[in-house]
Amino acid sequence: LQMSRAGEVADINMVVPINLLTPILEDLVKRGQVAKPPRPWLGAFSAESNGMVVVMSVAEGGPAAQAGLRQGDIISDVRDGEVDGLADFYRKLWQNPAGAEIPLRVVRDGRETWLRIKSADRNSFLKKPQLQ
Repeated sequence: LQMSRAGEVADINMVVPINLLTPILEDLVKRGQVAKPPRPWLGAFSAESNGMVVVMSVAEGGPAAQAGLRQGDIISDVRDGEVDGLADFYRKLWQNPAGAEIPLRVVRDGRETWLRIKSADRNSFLKKPQLQ
């Protein structure tokens, strides 16, 4: 991942502390996933730049693409809450269930607009193995 602040770009890594694995390990081994409801997925890949959430790309055919979100858009609000960086964006997004309609305020070419994105369960977009 990359993060940029005040013109400086930093390469960062996502690390999951091992103590977070213990409570979900049995589910992962038995089911291949955690036994809890899926988080909402938009199909937008974003990065943080100077505290702003910038859309880097949009998954073809995903919820964000269907709603008109585009590369280069800046996500400034989720529902009625201003977004303060990438972590805050995901915290606000994940307060909703998968399948919920998520209103986003987006800045595009200096103009603000609201988009309503019907989130999804990301697993429903993944290719499944062909069973014989």
